[in-house]
Amino acid sequence: MSRYTTVKVWQLTPEQIANYKPGMDLGEPDRIEKVKLVVFPDFDLLPEQKNGRGRGIRIKGRMTSRDYEMQRRRGLNDVQIADLYGIKLDTLQLYKYTW
Repeated sequence: MSRYTTVKVWQLTPEQIANYKPGMDLGEPDRIEKVKLVVFPDFDLLPEQKNGRGRGIRIKGRMTSRDYEMQRRRGLNDVQIADLYGIKLDTLQLYKYTW
């Protein structure tokens, strides 16, 4: 599966936007861009949940470099990983420095 897809982009004037009706033919697109897909986490593949209360899923305990690499392979960035493990981004960066 490709990590990129194409998006058709039309630039409309304010008058065209005001007169737009859903499903209306806009003609040829002004440009076609290649964009990276946003991958949402598959929660069936997450490590065991030990504390599901609060905002999002929190996993207690110190994260290992193996845990970090697993989440990176799943496509999560550092901010998402820190939130998943219930730690601050600075703490994650400290972990990465000490590994």
